[in-house]
Amino acid sequence: MKKILLVSGCSNTDQNFFSDIHPEMDCSWPKWPEILAKKLDMDFVNLAKCGQGNEFIYHSLLEYITNAANDPIKRNGEVVSTRNTTSNIGLVIPAWTQCQRKDFTQGRTYRWTNVRIDPNGDVFWWMKKYLNLSLSLQILCEKYEIPLLQVNMLEPYKDWLSGLRPRDNDIRMGVYDKTFRYTYPGNPEEDNKRIIKIINDFEDKIDGKKFLGWPLYEEMGGYSLQNELIGFGIKKPDLPPFDTKLSKFDDHPNEKGHQAIAEFIYDRLG
Repeated sequence: MKKILLVSGCSNTDQNFFSDIHPEMDCSWPKWPEILAKKLDMDFVNLAKCGQGNEFIYHSLLEYITNAANDPIKRNGEVVSTRNTTSNIGLVIPAWTQCQRKDFTQGRTYRWTNVRIDPNGDVFWWMKKYLNLSLSLQILCEKYEIPLLQVNMLEPYKDWLSGLRPRDNDIRMGVYDKTFRYTYPGNPEEDNKRIIKIINDFEDKIDGKKFLGWPLYEEMGGYSLQNELIGFGIKKPDLPPFDTKLSKFDDHPNEKGHQAIAEFIYDRLG
């Protein structure tokens, strides 16, 4: 029985991703979790959903892992005992996203939904929440002895400080022009320094060796996979020599982009 690669994330990871900017485009190519699983000779479970934020990423992984820790054994339709099947999970990868997103469930089926910008708190709280979720997942995986590799997929806060663009669907529907940007309600340079201090407070808590993109801010070598790998042309000599972005207007990874992400992660798993 193969081990499971367990992944969650947003649109850069969603197995069922489709482009709001180019709804006619066929985006059914294998996404990076599937490609990576094949490289690792694993099965995969991809929990990612377009538009979701870090709360969803954390809770989707939490629920899967804790359900595996209490896997029911049934006889005649009744639960007679439970077993721990977390040993079937070979690797967990949260592909963390922008910190300003707000996730919640609705209805009797607990359907996950989200808003682009959390109406509560500010970027300092959003980043501290992101870091706490990362730390909590690290502790959870340590408890069940599950290998973990955290990934900074999108810039967690820089897009917000520099003027966040609207959702792709809002652009397509004409709610906003493609040049529209939200205005950051503060001083980006001064607030960036404060956010760096918040991140540094977690330096001795979060295992940076198991976190691609740590320490999250570029001043100390932090990065997002989106900025490192997804775009047109070569940014650095060691990056793939092909276009990895969906289009001029859609920054999501195309088929080659997903291959680049999978290869980048695979090369750093040791």
